Amino acid sequence: MSRLVLSLILAIAVPARLVWAANVNDFIDFSLRAANNSLLLPGRLYVPPEAMNPTPPRPLILFLHGAGESGTNNLSQINANMDNLLAEAKQRGAFLYAPQTNSGWSPTTVTTHIATMLDRALMERNVDSERLYVTGLSMGGGGTWNMLTRYPERFAAAVPIAAVSPASDFVPANLLDEPIWAFHARNDNVVNVNSTRSVIVGLLNAAHEPLPAFPVRDPVSFFHFDSQTLDLHYSEPATGGHGIWGPVYAFEPMYDWLFAHGIVPEPSSILLISVAVVLLATDRRFGMRRMRCAFLA
Repeated sequence: MSRLVLSLILAIAVPARLVWAANVNDFIDFSLRAANNSLLLPGRLYVPPEAMNPTPPRPLILFLHGAGESGTNNLSQINANMDNLLAEAKQRGAFLYAPQTNSGWSPTTVTTHIATMLDRALMERNVDSERLYVTGLSMGGGGTWNMLTRYPERFAAAVPIAAVSPASDFVPANLLDEPIWAFHARNDNVVNVNSTRSVIVGLLNAAHEPLPAFPVRDPVSFFHFDSQTLDLHYSEPATGGHGIWGPVYAFEPMYDWLFAHGIVPEPSSILLISVAVVLLATDRRFGMRRMRCAFLA
């Protein structure tokens, strides 16, 4: 067993950090307005201190909130759901853009407005155009699928979590070059796990790959799938319910995989996925017992 794998397995014995970090004061207003100053898309942007330097440009994470944070107050999307995501953005010196919608993430007007603000961030801020990432939870997970299909090859990697089904214009073939790691708990009683499984099946059909054997009536086992030809990964813990984004956004190896994609993709994302899945499948937060010391022998 390599030193890297061993060190990461040992790291899982220490509970992952849970930082109550999401505060609106950490963000600047970054809203899209019409010529008459009417609000088109509320939004907030975390600007890392590292971005004050002219070089190198910094990565940006687009975060799409769930249905519970819908509105126009430009406040509700900055809540506990994104605590660990913001903490990681701070640690890695990344921008974090959190728009807010009152009409879901399916309308093309909404996703067009998001694209406009991403362009603005690229023009006005020290953002790396090669390291734009997108993630979202529940309704925002569906929005992640929508952004990927409508803006193929714009994002370096994506992490949809407990995602609702994408909009009707979703085209799986548009995503075959997109690095994706999706998460959905099998016992999610708010958004059925089949919503994510169906997208995975669509992507694999478009790539002419064999389909995985998803667990049937299995309340225990952790299921993980890696595509044979795509940078596509799917993790399905047996438990965790709908709010799985808490442990996912606290899971450091996920970020190692995410940020490995960009201008210089290192280290290998395949190695990172292999190591991460070992850790993920043995983490109590996902309803599985931790790895026993005997495993390390």
